[in-house]
Amino acid sequence: MHELDKESAVRLLGRYQGRSGEIEIVECSWDGTRIYFEEGVRQSQATPDGESVFTYVKLMDELLHRAANILVLGCGGGNLATRLARLGKQLTIVDNNPISFVIAQKFFGLPDDLHCMVSDFRKFIFQDDALYDGIAIDIGGPGFRFNDEFDVETCDAIRARLAPGGRIVMNVTVMNDIDPLPDRIAARLAGDSMRVWIVDEQGIEERNAIIACLPERQLNPRAALNDAMRHNQERWSIRRGRLRSRDLAFGSRHG
Repeated sequence: MHELDKESAVRLLGRYQGRSGEIEIVECSWDGTRIYFEEGVRQSQATPDGESVFTYVKLMDELLHRAANILVLGCGGGNLATRLARLGKQLTIVDNNPISFVIAQKFFGLPDDLHCMVSDFRKFIFQDDALYDGIAIDIGGPGFRFNDEFDVETCDAIRARLAPGGRIVMNVTVMNDIDPLPDRIAARLAGDSMRVWIVDEQGIEERNAIIACLPERQLNPRAALNDAMRHNQERWSIRRGRLRSRDLAFGSRHG
């Protein structure tokens, strides 16, 4: 999520007031892609039919390839949901900002027949009783605090919504190479039953990283996942999570 060069040639397509601040949709003259800005911060960028320019969206899609019934927490421009819907996945999309669904459908090709729920993701998780074989989490925005929003209780509730053999894939913002956030949240989401991998791009500040909590003992990347990791000469790599849930419990008892 980066600031756009103010000298770039863009065309304003729409301006909206969302729950977290002003949302602007602009179109770039040089490639036709559209950008979803929230309070001046780029949240999504995609073609008019919803194909994201962000590698992390493609990585999340590949890590969810075994899931058919997916809960998507967070909409924004809807790029991940649009991609998953085109692959024939059954989706339930949750976002607390109702205008996001309208924007995703109008400007980014989100199909209008998907099950979209307006709710805070935590409220939904604690009240929902359905089970899903995949949960995709892509929530953020100005002032969003991952560590607070995804506490142990919330992560336990998310994992409880998984059907047997289900998987959780989450996008987080990482500040630097020693930021403990992805490992900490991954351990909370995985509990004692799942295995954790982090897909990350070392050496870049304020970057996206993907948490994958899976039931498999080994992650054998498909060719498509490897291809996505090499997109645009980016240097993504996969590593094991560094923490387990018992490590978090130990830390809480001993400060």
